[in-house]
Amino acid sequence: MGVNPRETVHVFRRGGRILAYDGASGTLHILDEVGEAVLRWFMDSCLAGVTCPGAVSKAVDCGVGPEQTEMALDETLPEGLASALGGRFSDAELAQAWKELKAALGKTLFAPDDILDQEGDEKEFTSALEAGLKSMCLDIAHDCNLACDYCFASQGSFGGKPSLMDEEMGKAAIDYLLEASKDRKYLDVDFFGGEPLLCFDTVKSVLLYALREGARRGKEFRFTLTTNCVLLDDDKISFLVDHGVSLILSLDGRQEVHDRMRRTRGGLPSHSVAVEGAKKAVAAKGGKGYFIRGTYTKHNLDFDEDVKYLYSQGFRYISLEPAVGEGTWGLTEKDFRAVDEAYGRLTEFWLDCRRRGDPFEFYHFNLGLHHGLCKERRMTGCGAGYEYVAVTPEGQIFPCHQLVGRDEFLLGDIWNGIKRQDLMKRFCLSRVPMKAGCASCWARYLCGGGCHARAVYSTGDLLKPDVISCQLMKMRLEHALYAQYCLFTRLIP
Repeated sequence: MGVNPRETVHVFRRGGRILAYDGASGTLHILDEVGEAVLRWFMDSCLAGVTCPGAVSKAVDCGVGPEQTEMALDETLPEGLASALGGRFSDAELAQAWKELKAALGKTLFAPDDILDQEGDEKEFTSALEAGLKSMCLDIAHDCNLACDYCFASQGSFGGKPSLMDEEMGKAAIDYLLEASKDRKYLDVDFFGGEPLLCFDTVKSVLLYALREGARRGKEFRFTLTTNCVLLDDDKISFLVDHGVSLILSLDGRQEVHDRMRRTRGGLPSHSVAVEGAKKAVAAKGGKGYFIRGTYTKHNLDFDEDVKYLYSQGFRYISLEPAVGEGTWGLTEKDFRAVDEAYGRLTEFWLDCRRRGDPFEFYHFNLGLHHGLCKERRMTGCGAGYEYVAVTPEGQIFPCHQLVGRDEFLLGDIWNGIKRQDLMKRFCLSRVPMKAGCASCWARYLCGGGCHARAVYSTGDLLKPDVISCQLMKMRLEHALYAQYCLFTRLIP
């Protein structure tokens, strides 16, 4: 698979700054006007029409051509550079910028990409299949007390009859995970739905069973519960807090925004009770171990106001996802400008809160640039289908919670295990190096190739990501990179 080196480095402007991000090394560069001009000249002149078979860093010596290569490595200022930019910058400015660019080439700009060098090596990539499962989305309830318009799960039923998981089924799912996890020690379980609090007795029983069986087999569990907050009460909150369960709390923001999409089955608003339930849970957890998980649609393109509202209610761990789909609420390219402007305002609000000494985490600004993401997460975001699976109330196994109910993606069941090894392998191989549209993209290792389920619903092909989602992701990443620039250069505390 050929790689266009010009696409692997992304030059952009945010917050009055000029930045360049190298997709292979994960390095963020700060540029001035002359630095940007020289870099763009190099990309347009030296890399024009070049396709590198693997390591992007070899852009200056893997097919550019003898004359251009000699020019690119020469110590003197290239004649083409001076003639192109001499009217804007002095020779001294150009010489300094050229010197700095050459020092970065092959290191932090157009860097080697060891992952792409393994292109087509199925043995390397499918070794993850042998490691075993490490996480499970346990669909405790295929039912819900709300009827959200944008719900991918058909208001909780996942396209079938409403059902609740009983305790024995939940325990059997834990047994399956313990066995299928092989030598992994740390396991994750997310109690999901629908609304899992509809059968909280099952949640409690399954959690306690997992702790006992895990201890007996030398494994440790981490638990998450995703809820719409409406059914949270003191007893449920106490149990969840006492057992260290992380909470994903579904709130969309302002009352009018939340209630437009998230109403009860009887058509009543849910905002006030959901916010109060979320506040009680967060207070009981000492303000830690949770995330507010909201959704913005084309009906609230000023979603930065919803983040501000959630912040004003005392929440400090916030995530807001775009609604992409065919509903009247789904975002389209016509909404991009407004979305971009909202992310810009959100970034400034995020920075202001840090300056005031009362910061909040916005989930999508946490890019892992400082410590880096592991190799597997860089290539494929969630591990769906081979590291992570979803289990229905009836014990069926699917690659992820968003594909539950689609028979073509049924992997097996908790009694007989995964029978569709071919499908499991397909998901394992649906990673950046195998996706033609991702291999050259500068954002490839920040998104891991995009959401598998979204690709299925949009293009019908795991190897072809949803275009709208990709564009929104890259837009959001520019703002996130600018936010990280502000952190690392200590422009904010």
